[in-house]
This record gives sequence, structure tokens and C-alpha cells, in this order.
Amino acid sequence: MSDLPRVYLDHNATSPLRPEAAEAMRRAMASAVGNPASLHAEGRAARAVVEQAREDVAALVGVSQKEIVFTSGGSEAIAAAVHGVCDRAPTALRRIVVSSVEHSSVLEAARLAGRQGFQLIKVACDAEGRIAAERFTEQLLPGTALACLQWANNETGVLQPVEDVGRACRRAGIPLLVDAVQAAGKVPLEPWRALADLVALSAHKFGGPPGVGALAVREGIVLAPLIGGGAQEKRRRAGTPALHALAGFGSAARCARERLRPEAERLLRLRAKIETRLRQLFPGIRFHGQAAPRLANTVSFALPNVSGEVLAIALDLAGVAVSTGSACASGAVEPSHVIQAMGFDEGEARGAVRISMGWSTSASEVERCLATLPEIVERIRGRPAAGAPPVG
Repeated sequence: MSDLPRVYLDHNATSPLRPEAAEAMRRAMASAVGNPASLHAEGRAARAVVEQAREDVAALVGVSQKEIVFTSGGSEAIAAAVHGVCDRAPTALRRIVVSSVEHSSVLEAARLAGRQGFQLIKVACDAEGRIAAERFTEQLLPGTALACLQWANNETGVLQPVEDVGRACRRAGIPLLVDAVQAAGKVPLEPWRALADLVALSAHKFGGPPGVGALAVREGIVLAPLIGGGAQEKRRRAGTPALHALAGFGSAARCARERLRPEAERLLRLRAKIETRLRQLFPGIRFHGQAAPRLANTVSFALPNVSGEVLAIALDLAGVAVSTGSACASGAVEPSHVIQAMGFDEGEARGAVRISMGWSTSASEVERCLATLPEIVERIRGRPAAGAPPVG
């Protein structure tokens, strides 16, 4: 086993905790001992931690503090939005429109709404994984209760036309849920007020702690609470908050917002280096979504006759962490639904590998990954894994 430190290139699954966030959490655990709902001094100190985090997260999204509802993460934020809209929707509104490349948390929440009689309408993407705005807006028919469109795809990094769809939804009077879990801290979110009614976030995607997220709810939108039984979050989400997690969330949001543009430029240079070298090293490589607008930090590709799972395991053994498709599907045998929605076959979907970078990624780490790949791929191709379908 190598003595070199490991190379972590799986930020879209979880971005390592930023030092600033860790310090904010340490301070909160050491000093915030009260319940934010209490009236005494300890309660006021705890409440100050919550409200500072709310201010920092609201600034990242570009909304007012009162529009932020804290949750246990992105999945809960999405479930709260879908449930909150559908539970209050009149019987005349029974359609939910989503894209075919939404995260599984959105698709599953919409499927669960189907038990209440809602019809799930999926809008197909093109070969680059991008949804045509006009194709999406064609489905905004009378009877639609909710539209859902991700800002950035977790597997390919492809950005969707949220602005055009948001305008169409606003004209049609249909609430729009935007899954911004992958986009937050990587692209500016401030314009969301004119585009969406609900925006989901997760702290651990940009250097905050896992287990905490938020749903931005446009003022005037009333949701049925997913978790009731308390007055917290203005009765929109009951439960005593985890103060240390919120402190870390707020700190990470502040860091991500302050460094967004220079970080995006730095990661764009690293992404170009990765793609250029991969193309030189592996003739026949296929990139996913390369011709579409994308996050600067994400590279998705497949190599002919190489299983993505086998490649990821081999890289892991060599000290390099990458991913195959969505981290939320880890351990499952199903091929990536995103890659298949783009028109590729099952072999390609199983062969997809994702490199995703973030605040802690260095040029030397990228270089180590690129230097490690040729020998590993040659070894895999020399000894194909039993049962691993060929790509292409």
C-alpha cells in the first residue's frame, strides 16, 4: 500500500468538511448549550447560532432569511417540497412534471405522490443530458400541481435551463421546485427569486457537515409540513435543530459564496486538463454532457470495454477515490438512469465514471489520478471482470 496521501475526487457525493466549518461547529458545541426555543440567556445564545446560519445560507441563495427552512439534508428538503405542495393541491391538480434526469430523491418523492393519485410526467433529455426548455414547458398543462427541474446534474454536471422554465412556470401559475443540491456553491443562485418557488440545498455538497440542509420557500408559498408537532421554523418543520450542524452549514455557505468565482475558474482549468489528458490517453473515450453547459468541477466518461465499477475499485485500491454514477445508488446493481436517459445503452451506463472536484482539490491530486489511470486500465482490459458488460 502506498504511503502517499489518498486523492479524493468525489466531491459531488460529499465534499470534505471545510476547516472554517469545523471550527464553527467546535465553537457551537463548546458554547451553545441551550435550546433555541427557550427564553433564557442560554436559549438566546443558541437562537443566535441558528439565525446566523440562516443569514449565511439565505445570502448564498439570494433570498431573505425568513424564506429559509432548515432540514436534515437535500432529500428531506425535496420530500418536504413535493409533499407540501401535493398535500394542499386541489383535486383538479394531479400532474407532476419532472425531467428524466432528476435525482432519485425527486423521482421517488414524485412516485410516492402517485399513491395519492398524482400522475408523473417525465420530460426526456437530449444526448447531452440537457432538457429543452420548450419541451418542458409544453407539459405545463392545466391540472399541473408542481414542476421539478434540477439546476445541475449530480452525475454529469450538466446545467438545466432553469431560467426559461421558471419564467414559464410563473406565467402558468405552477410552482417550480429546483433541486440546487449540486449547484449551490458552484454557480450563482441569486436569481432564483424570479425563477423558482422552492429550492433545495444540502450542506455537505460544498464543505459543510452531512445531515443538514435547507429548503428556500418563496414568500407567499404555503406548504403542508412534512414533520409536524412543534413551532420551529415557523411551524414549517418541527424539531429542535442541531446547533453545531447549522453553525457548520452557515460557515460553509459563507465560504462558498465568497470564493465562488475564483474557485469555479480554478476548477475549470483542472477540468480542461483532465479531459485533454484522458482524450490523449484513451482513444475512443466518451464524455457525457461535454457539449452542454456544465459545472466546472465534474467530468463523466466511459472507456470502451471497461466496467466503471471495476475501474473505480481499482483506483480506490491505488489510493484515488472516484465514483460510478450517483453516490446515492452505491451498492446497487442498476445502471445509471441518467446515462440511459441520454440515450446510451446499459453497457455505457454501467461503464460511466465520474470525477468531481471541489474546494480541497489540488493540481497535484489531479496529476496523480491521471498518472495512475493508464496502468490500471491496461490491467483491466487484460483481465476483463467476469460478468462486466462491455461499454459501447
